Parts: sequence; C-alpha cells; structure tokens
Amino acid sequence: MSTNPNPNPNPNHLPPEALDAWLAAAAAELGLDAGDVRIGTVLDVARDVAHGVARPAAPLSTFLLGVAVGRAAAASADGAGGGAGGLERDPETVLAEQARRLVELAARWDPAA
Repeated sequence: MSTNPNPNPNPNHLPPEALDAWLAAAAAELGLDAGDVRIGTVLDVARDVAHGVARPAAPLSTFLLGVAVGRAAAASADGAGGGAGGLERDPETVLAEQARRLVELAARWDPAA
C-alpha cells in the first residue's frame, strides 16, 4: 500500500495556503508590491464571474479589474483624481468598488439581452 506524501492530488494546483507564496513570487517578478493585492477579493470576483457568466470570463474579468485599479492609481498619481470631486482614492477602495461592480454585473448577466 503506497501513501502519497502530497495531500494535493494534482501537483499543478496550489493549495490555498500556497497562494501567499505564489503572490509574493509573481508580484516580485512583475515589480509589484504583493501587499497591494487582496487575494480574497480577486478570487471572489473570479468565482462569481465563473458561476454567473462563464468559466473563461473569470480570468478576463480579474485582468480587467487589475487594469481598472491600475488606471485609477495612475490617474491619482498624475493629479487627475479618480474620485468624486477630483479627490484621490486609495487602491483598496478602488479595488473594492470595481470588484463590487463586476460581481453585480455577473449576478445580473443575461447573454441573450
């Protein structure tokens, strides 16, 4: 009787606790700060879009979420504001707002409309 020392049956899939290490490595590779990423928010958007729209829409949507947050941060850094009345907004607030918008869109998505 052989025992598998790896509790993960598919070595190509990361267990949830490994996401922090992957995030740190991927962020470093791209020259980003891993502390700016909220794993739970990104995964929640991916889950809701995958279930409400289609599985392939999940990575596309999380990419768009990142672009939206990056553009808001760039606009804020350029002094263009990004919030009501031209006030600067922190990336966490922008992430939460944009994530909420995508989740709501996924919940009401009707491809026939």
